[in-house]
Amino acid sequence: MDLISLDMETYYAQDYTLNSMTTEAYVRDPRFEEILCSFKINDTKAFWLLPERAKLFIENDIDWADTALVTHHAHFDGLILSHHHGVKPAMHIDTLSMARVLDGPKAGNSLHDLCIRHGIGTKGDYVTFAKGKHLSDFDAGEIRAYGDYGVNDVEKTYLLAQKFLDQMPLEELMVIDQVIRCFTEPVFVADEAKLRAAVVSEKQRKIDMLRHLGLICPHCDGAGCKKCDGTGVDKKTIGSNERLVELFRALGAEPGTKLGKPNPDGTPKRIWAFAKTDPAMQELLEDEDEAVRLVAEARIAVKSSIIETRAERFADMASRGSMPVYISYGAAHTFRMGGGDKMNWLNISSKHNENRPELSVIAASIQAPPGYKIVSADSGQGEARICAWVAGQHDLIEAFAQGRDVYSEHASTIYGRPVDRKKVKADFIPGQLGKVSILGMGFGMGWYKASMELLKGMLGAPPIQFTTEDMQTLGVDPTKFLNNSKMVTRVSEMPSRLDFNARLIHCAVTHALVNRYRTKMDRIVAYWELMDRVIDAMIAGREMVFGAHGIMRTAKDKIWMPNGLAMRYDGIERDGAGQASYWNGRERVKVHGSKIVENTVQSLHYCIVSRQLLDISKLLRVALTTYDDVVCVVPEDAAEDALAFMNQALSTTPDWATGLPLIGEGKIGVTLKGAS
Repeated sequence: MDLISLDMETYYAQDYTLNSMTTEAYVRDPRFEEILCSFKINDTKAFWLLPERAKLFIENDIDWADTALVTHHAHFDGLILSHHHGVKPAMHIDTLSMARVLDGPKAGNSLHDLCIRHGIGTKGDYVTFAKGKHLSDFDAGEIRAYGDYGVNDVEKTYLLAQKFLDQMPLEELMVIDQVIRCFTEPVFVADEAKLRAAVVSEKQRKIDMLRHLGLICPHCDGAGCKKCDGTGVDKKTIGSNERLVELFRALGAEPGTKLGKPNPDGTPKRIWAFAKTDPAMQELLEDEDEAVRLVAEARIAVKSSIIETRAERFADMASRGSMPVYISYGAAHTFRMGGGDKMNWLNISSKHNENRPELSVIAASIQAPPGYKIVSADSGQGEARICAWVAGQHDLIEAFAQGRDVYSEHASTIYGRPVDRKKVKADFIPGQLGKVSILGMGFGMGWYKASMELLKGMLGAPPIQFTTEDMQTLGVDPTKFLNNSKMVTRVSEMPSRLDFNARLIHCAVTHALVNRYRTKMDRIVAYWELMDRVIDAMIAGREMVFGAHGIMRTAKDKIWMPNGLAMRYDGIERDGAGQASYWNGRERVKVHGSKIVENTVQSLHYCIVSRQLLDISKLLRVALTTYDDVVCVVPEDAAEDALAFMNQALSTTPDWATGLPLIGEGKIGVTLKGAS
């Protein structure tokens, strides 16, 4: 297979740049123009061609079925090739994607930074002189200089690829190829009219809400003017923290505060708790006074532009054709995928946005093309299963393996009675507590954070506040908690609309539930402590094999994972107080035993799902993947078979994970929402 490195130079201007537009919008914009294209075939000397000759070379002279394409930011060059030239390489090799997992996602992975960091010269800056220039605007000397710049870029990209390829497992390169094809060979379509209607509806909803509150624009008395963008309403009162406080106080409600970033001198700083997830704001949203509730709702609505901006971007994309799905490979420290390109596809499905139900309008607008269905399969309870498995929590592993309802079972432990969340309506909240305990407490969550998260609504559950009645029902003796002055002080400083006594009760009950989890899941708790030894091994540069079957091992500043890649903990060290931290490429990050558990479990989950994705891609067209699922678009008559195949793939345990019970759970739909 030939290795062709490629770099496309295109027209850009002040109002037409990749910084201000999405990659898809830029490439499919009517203003798009190729200036020149540079090539390097295997290890031969690089060269550049003008558009007419480049078009012939790309479309007629290259056997793309036997070519691996090397680029830096393959989403960009790959979409140009597929959209403007109708060609698709046998494989995409992306130096940007490789850099994220080899150098770290926050290390600065532009071609300029990578050239310096890896000692292969400099990128050059001639592109800055090409701004606003069409091909016809370059004279002969300028176009040669620009060509030399492009040749240098493609040579540097090739050199980086040679450095990186030796460090990348083949299967990881195949995963990169798959996620790039989600963008360069799109299959989803969208209901543009529905998305446009959502934008209009959301804007009108905000206007109606502000009118109902009497917040009319003072400059035009509601008629509409430039200062209010023609809406006739006053958004400034709701948008300004100080004026909003005055408005709440005029209604007899006192807003809450929370700790913000410290003052320049390091002293604590309190700010208004007006975020939707702040417990104090949730209290206002549920206030007995309708006027207070409406003001709180209006604030959330005015501050959130996600429907207007993202639905509009999706609608614009739909107007240009099929829907390229942008996924960033290796976006997280743990190798997990991420969103990107101002279009976060990873949080629009119904399954991944429990706290943002309004996003479902976008998921409901993303469709399979005529004659096709969307099939989505999810790795059920993946992280909870992996956590129990690596820690040797055998009773929990057995429960998962037998398909028992582990959430109800743990709730039964909490409540001291049988709980059946699926069959008994009254057991819904107990079942939710069982769920958030199993899914949320395996990574060391303590009573304070758990108390806050429960009040917000943890992991998609409704907000839960424990009362005296709950204390009695659960058999919680608060004496020890209340006699601990440090705990009581922390409760007194907790940002919440609850009065002090209500906070004490809620926190005392949460503290008891955390302790019950830790007593029941004793092997998981012991595993947290083992991870402190893992930290010490990384600091010392000592090899330590750990995890079920010894699937992970330490080295200096890193942990090697079973996919052949290492999670980086550059410069990891302990301070005088014993607190460990590492450099993530931008700042020092604190880390402790239970955080290492979280990191490794998430990374193991990626290792598993990414290989399952590859198995699925051998037979089906993968259109999207998130943290724990794979989404395919298949012919209607093949949907049921595809679902069975995908569920089986996601239930298959890799060779290195013997004894880990996995389960695939999927759906079929015409829209992304219906398949979530």
